[in-house]
Amino acid sequence: MTDPKRGERPASTGPRRADAVANRAKVVAAARAAFVADGLSVSLDEIARRAGVGPGTVHRHFRTKAELVDTVLAAAVEDLVAAANSAAESADAGGALRDFLVRLVTEGAAAHELAARLQVGAGSVEQPVAELDRAMGVLLSRAHNAGAVRPDLDERDLAALVAAAHAAYVHPAGGERAMKLVLRALDLA
Repeated sequence: MTDPKRGERPASTGPRRADAVANRAKVVAAARAAFVADGLSVSLDEIARRAGVGPGTVHRHFRTKAELVDTVLAAAVEDLVAAANSAAESADAGGALRDFLVRLVTEGAAAHELAARLQVGAGSVEQPVAELDRAMGVLLSRAHNAGAVRPDLDERDLAALVAAAHAAYVHPAGGERAMKLVLRALDLA
């Protein structure tokens, strides 16, 4: 039912139907693949087509494209948080940090505008980014305790190096070289 004064549907207060949950997941997966392959300019209608649902389904779940982008980016960051938390369980603290940083930079580059969007820290992305920062801090702390990285390296340095590597990585010729330089700077090469 639509509120004629506001042109909006009231928020649902009950549990979602299983098919609605499945359709939302299809939309998010299709949007994520589309954004990685083609950037954020992919239309909502194209995302609906790739998800195998109607455009109305996309609009029911996401009122704006920005809301869908934030949801996709939040999911991508949540995946990275899970990877960082898993890496923190490794016996090889230096190797865990190195492998995670390579994943962070390459996946960020594959998502085209991910790093720029995360700088904004908008909407549903803010909390996952804070969790990612915390998880990276744990990896860095473990690497410090193991003597696997430079002792003067702090979280701000790490964030700056990752941002620089990501910026270079979006240019095909510079990515691998930039990542090697970052790993050398950290004494992880």
